[in-house]
Amino acid sequence: MSRPYTGNTDPTDKPRAGTKKFQEYMVFLFGMKNLGIYANRPVRGGSGLSVHATWRACDLGGNDKQIVDAINFLEAHNEKLMIEEIRDYGNRVKPGKHGAGWRCDRNAWKVYDKPTIGSPGAGWVHYEIAPAMADDPAKVDAAFKEILDAINKAFASK
Repeated sequence: MSRPYTGNTDPTDKPRAGTKKFQEYMVFLFGMKNLGIYANRPVRGGSGLSVHATWRACDLGGNDKQIVDAINFLEAHNEKLMIEEIRDYGNRVKPGKHGAGWRCDRNAWKVYDKPTIGSPGAGWVHYEIAPAMADDPAKVDAAFKEILDAINKAFASK
């Protein structure tokens, strides 16, 4: 099921509490480093505003396993977590050499065949969340609780 992609339509210089809470969960769950959320800047290699200027885009640094695990988690739970985009800069999940991106409006990955978003060997993952999640830390807590409760239940039944 696809959802509309918000992109950079809602720039703000005010922190969004849901985004901060979401990033805290990801750092904790995957042992990754918070590489940042807010940056009022153009998209790299372009003139349009980065989604980082909306307080809804996050970057996480880590090793190969952490990056793959985080990307797979975000994709697997994209509906509950209201994920709008995931970028696999180093092609760890989707083979290639110029990066790959998953987006909610196509509910699929696009592997780039020319330099677009790729950064060979990139040690980070980028993801974006919907405005409703970015603005509501209680919604973030509820989504992660539901996912983690289901995972715990699955392990307990084994």
